[in-house]
This record gives sequence, structure tokens and C-alpha cells, in this order.
Amino acid sequence: MEKGFLGDREKAMEADYFRKENERLLERLRQGAKLDDIAKALAEKLQVDNPELLGRVRALGVTPEAAPALFLTPLVQVAWAEGSVGNRERDAVLRLARQRDVQESSPTYAQLVEWLKVRPSDAIFDVGLELIKYGFAVLPLNEREERIDRLIDACHEVAAASGTELARLLGLGDGVSRVESHMLDEFSVRLRTRRD
Repeated sequence: MEKGFLGDREKAMEADYFRKENERLLERLRQGAKLDDIAKALAEKLQVDNPELLGRVRALGVTPEAAPALFLTPLVQVAWAEGSVGNRERDAVLRLARQRDVQESSPTYAQLVEWLKVRPSDAIFDVGLELIKYGFAVLPLNEREERIDRLIDACHEVAAASGTELARLLGLGDGVSRVESHMLDEFSVRLRTRRD
């Protein structure tokens, strides 16, 4: 009887701990915290909740100071969709990062600049999207859907930056290539799917 009681108590304490970590991350997401703050809350949650994913992040060599850049990897991936990053795509990614309170003097910004010069590995892109999905999972469904839509809209903005103004003026589309469009659809599906 004593063993059953302690086991139940330990399970309750563990559940309470996970609930508090979820609440801390949820609060940071809801209050529009800086990416640095969200990354820290997510790292604390991952340390206990998903050490395998945290280990994969560390194995990729992204420093803890630059880790918030992982939340912007879909933007970088779209910029690289056609094999190179043009100035307009680069500017769009960096502008969107600044709009998310990423300071130009920060390690996160420096990491983004580097990724826009030298294409990151597919593993960086995969882990970035997985982290985003993991972070969004603490949100209620309607908020999660809103966040996913906002991310896809930001990615679309980067994709459209690569298109020509002439094509837009002639009504030949919004500048988003088929490759980029397919990538945006894939992001949407992956973020909305329960399990990868």
C-alpha cells in the first residue's frame, strides 16, 4: 500500500512539474516575449521533457546564445529554396527577424546572417521546424493555428521577395515559385500534424 501511495505521489509531482513548464512556455509565447526568452523557456522544458531533441540541437553546434535563430529557420529555408539567396530575400529575412526583436548586435542575428551566406544543413532546418512545432504544442488549438498561419505568412513574404516586380505588375503571380509554394505547404502540414 505504501509503495502505491508513493508511486501515485511521484506521478502527481511529475505531472505538476510538466504542467508548470508548459505554463511558463505558454506565458512567454502569449506575452510576445523575445525569441531569447522563448528559447530559454523551451530549453528548460526540453531538458526534462524531451532530452533527445535538446541533444540533437546541441549536436548541430548551434551555440546557446544563437539558438533562438532556430525559430527562424523556416524563413532561411525558404530563402534558400531555389539554390541561392538574393539580396531581397536576405533583407526580408533580416527585417522579419528585427520585427521579432532580434537585435542586429545579437548572436542570433549573426547566426542568421551566416545561414544566409552559407546554406545550413537539412538537419538544422528539420530541428528548427521540430522545435517550433514542439513549442506551439503547448498552445490551445486556435492559438496554435494562428501562430502557424503567422509563420507561414512570414515565409510567404520571404518567398515573394524573390519574385520580380514586373511579374507582379503583369498579374503573373505573387513572385512565389512552385518550389517555394511546395515548401510552404510542407511546413503547414508538418506543423499541423500530431506526430512527425
